[in-house]
Amino acid sequence: MKLSDWPALADQNTGLVALEYHTPDRMQILQQFYHWGEERSLSVFVWNPGYCGLQQLIKYQEQYILQPTNRGKNGDIIQYLLEEYQPGIYLLEGLLNQGDGNKISNKRAYQLLNSCHQALWNQQHHYWVLLETYVQLPLELQPFIPVLSHPLPDQQQVQMVVQQFCDTWVEHNNYRYSWLETTEKTAALQLLFRACQGLPIGEINMLLQQCLGCAEQLEEMVQLVLEHKVNKLRGRGLEYIAQPDVPSAGGFDLLEKRWDTITCLLQPKAQAYSLKFPTGMLLWGPPGTGKSLSAKLAAQKMGLPLLAANWGVLLGSPDPDRALKEFIALVTSLAPCVLYWDDFDKGFAGWDSNADGGVARRLSAGLLTWMQEHQEPVYTIATVNRLEMLPAELVRRFDDIFFVDLPHEGARYEVFNLHLAKFFPAFRDYNSPWNDDQWRRLLAEYRICTPAEIGNAVRRCAEEAFYQGRPGQVEFEDLLQQRQEFTPAMERESEQIQAIRNQAIYAQPVASQDVSRFAAQHQELFE
Repeated sequence: MKLSDWPALADQNTGLVALEYHTPDRMQILQQFYHWGEERSLSVFVWNPGYCGLQQLIKYQEQYILQPTNRGKNGDIIQYLLEEYQPGIYLLEGLLNQGDGNKISNKRAYQLLNSCHQALWNQQHHYWVLLETYVQLPLELQPFIPVLSHPLPDQQQVQMVVQQFCDTWVEHNNYRYSWLETTEKTAALQLLFRACQGLPIGEINMLLQQCLGCAEQLEEMVQLVLEHKVNKLRGRGLEYIAQPDVPSAGGFDLLEKRWDTITCLLQPKAQAYSLKFPTGMLLWGPPGTGKSLSAKLAAQKMGLPLLAANWGVLLGSPDPDRALKEFIALVTSLAPCVLYWDDFDKGFAGWDSNADGGVARRLSAGLLTWMQEHQEPVYTIATVNRLEMLPAELVRRFDDIFFVDLPHEGARYEVFNLHLAKFFPAFRDYNSPWNDDQWRRLLAEYRICTPAEIGNAVRRCAEEAFYQGRPGQVEFEDLLQQRQEFTPAMERESEQIQAIRNQAIYAQPVASQDVSRFAAQHQELFE
């Protein structure tokens, strides 16, 4: 249930409810209850552990302020309200988390239960609202206390708040903020809408107000909002990932074709044909084969922000259940987006044990339920090295499983050119100063190397060329020499990597058969 359901509950003589809210929205909630109190001719009072007694919410010169009263100054505020049962709406903050270990005390539980029963027979219009940033009621109280929520705003609400704020400041400060109404800033305004997504309405207003003091251009305001948001998300198990440094992964034609289909399903027209946005994709394969890069490229292809999730932050938080709930709410509010889990198999290792008191098992179940039931366009991409370490019930939540193997000759040629073009102008615009024989020799030398190892070799050649006073220049022999200076993972960890590759038949390949001019020729063993 939402905050807007409170009047209907009050009409049914529900005397006690709990409300989850975001702290920056506090004044917005107080104002809403003030208006409901006016409609019912009831005074509104506020209390939290920072006050000695009840504070009355009043409106004075178009401002809402809290005025001290003499009520409830001595002793337990809950006991006072039970004994001095007077009409009013009582907003009580921080009552549910005052016991040991942030758990409600036995005495407090009985007081709340008494309040619920008292409201059944008492004819006074006496209502309690327990305001908390996170509500976790004891089982014995859950049937008696409805839990309302004040969720994060959706896209339309964010756009309305930002547009209203900008319009107001243009009207009152046209001499300084005229840049807000220029038609050339439409694209930047859209970026500001997106930057503010995932923040409470009260926080958006406060943040934009602060940004106006130090931002002279709309683009600067977007950057300030994003900096604030990135720092905030990092503490909640999420982090924004930057754009990839290469335009493609090289040789992943089947995977890119699937991305095109998924991107097409983002169109509103798809819903008219009962086509739902897919849940997600598993990228499986040995380390260094381009799985993480693929996740970045997928988000870029879809035109969506990429959010990296950190399972360890959720498990290690003081209250993991609350952390997961806030995590899911935040991701949902940022939709459409791509949610990225790196090394998903390592995060779920031992998930079904009781070594941590069942925390991992409980959080895994919550994540599974959300992945199965959510309707928002959140596309989940998870990378794994060992698929067998994931629980079967989690694997089946993903629509696609792609195996990212070592690249074939044609894909290896593309990977080389992608990285060479970054550092050496001679390789840009699909040019190459080397002939096919040189390329065949180079591809053969790097046959068992992963794309990550190829990229590192090219980068080291660029660094060495800069050191030798020939920046932006590379010789064919430089890469041959660089190959002799490292041992590929396929040689160092051949058994482990080959064990992963042996199971590739259980997933879709990311690349079709090599048809390039460098494709390995089929040879008969016996003629």
